[in-house]
Amino acid sequence: MTTKTLVNWLADSEYNVRRSYLDIIHTAYENVAIIPADPLPGRIKDGHYEISGVVRTGDDERTRGTVDAAPLRIDGCRGNWDAIEELWLAGELTDDEFEDRFIVEDIGEGTDGWDFHGASYFVEVR
Repeated sequence: MTTKTLVNWLADSEYNVRRSYLDIIHTAYENVAIIPADPLPGRIKDGHYEISGVVRTGDDERTRGTVDAAPLRIDGCRGNWDAIEELWLAGELTDDEFEDRFIVEDIGEGTDGWDFHGASYFVEVR
């Protein structure tokens, strides 16, 4: 199966693919459902994140990653990845839980919370 076939199949529910391709796609989805998730790679846990887009904390709302405002920078090394993975595997990882164990671990308690309510974001891991 080619990348073009897969992209067309994902983009168009009426896209006609060969019967053998349907079986391959179906098998792949079944395998993903029964294979446990691998631990997060070190590159994710140890990375430094730069988030560009609309970010609000308290009364401060601005588009980060522009000439006027640096991207929101988060040191992934400080994240509590064991707790994040544990909550993820239990199906209990919420946005607030992730924020507490990722952003707050780096920036510190007492922040007004972070709100990402823009339409699009760019996240770079260094």
